[in-house]
Amino acid sequence: MLSQVFQPMLEQMKAVSGKSMGVLNNYGVVIASAGEAPSEEIAYDAVMNNANNGRPFVLGDFTFVAFGMRNVLDYVVYVNGTDAETQKLSLMLSVSLSNLQVHCGDKYDKTNYLKSVLLGNVLPGDVFIRSDELQIDTEIPRAVYIIQLQENADISVQHLLQNMFPEQDFVISIDNMNVVLIKALPAGYNREFLSKIAKSIVETVNSELMVQVYVGMGTPTDSIHDIARSYSEAQIALEIGRVFDGEKYILSYDTLGIGRLIYQLPSKLCELFLDEIFKKESINVLDEETIQTIYKFFENNLNVSETSRQLFVHRNTLVYRLDKIERLTGLDLRNFDDAVIFKVAILVNKYLHANSPKF
Repeated sequence: MLSQVFQPMLEQMKAVSGKSMGVLNNYGVVIASAGEAPSEEIAYDAVMNNANNGRPFVLGDFTFVAFGMRNVLDYVVYVNGTDAETQKLSLMLSVSLSNLQVHCGDKYDKTNYLKSVLLGNVLPGDVFIRSDELQIDTEIPRAVYIIQLQENADISVQHLLQNMFPEQDFVISIDNMNVVLIKALPAGYNREFLSKIAKSIVETVNSELMVQVYVGMGTPTDSIHDIARSYSEAQIALEIGRVFDGEKYILSYDTLGIGRLIYQLPSKLCELFLDEIFKKESINVLDEETIQTIYKFFENNLNVSETSRQLFVHRNTLVYRLDKIERLTGLDLRNFDDAVIFKVAILVNKYLHANSPKF
């Protein structure tokens, strides 16, 4: 993780000095680099055959300096060249990166720990103990957001989110398609505040990286112990919300409504429900114009006048369409009970299509 912090400094130093440079971990593997790197054999020797004394040493065409915390060899800086100026540059670089390790290492320790909490890899009884050890405030409200990518760009998105949110927030890469934000919430926050955070993520990622993302929101927590629950809710919001509200990019667990219930039903039961409700014809006989009319009618709370106005059709035309729906399905959408049944049927039909086998 610290490689992402080291990389920008290496690139800046190379731009100034014109020399290739990089960082090895304590296994001799290059974790960050700007330009040419030493061979695997020389890199291995640099790690294994030199004590962590903080002084430059030369192997092959490179100068190396080892550094780490608490007198432990964590990393080795290398710079291409062996002259006195290169040795001075390598020493300066090791000091700078060592300071970054001190200031940022604790942050990444916290990030790795919180990732384990989200994934359920920390025992409940250990959460508060470990949080106290890492000096994480356990009793401030937080919300979990999952930023789900449509293409592999997690590193770019992660960097952007880290710049968007301050240090009390945590940005965690779960895999190459999902990045998590654990957002600390201010006193007096409300649903509108939570939604603004999600909206800013979608808009910023889209404008800065030209990448479209979906954002799943869990319900807020009052304790660090419950962030795994909020993370699970955000996952459910993405999974269920994209079935029932596929046109939306922000999906919140607490607005899933009846879709959350339908998603837990067996497919066979859903099929029986549709067969029972639509005795005359299948719901699939309705054309696109009719479906859009139904959606708009529901949006306007079964108000015929307002719906006809928004659809730019005469009131009698809308009434004709509603009569046609009643003839096909046996349900009069002007009747509240029938409208509820039809709304549920639409959601059930979407669920069945989403879970049908793909060939």
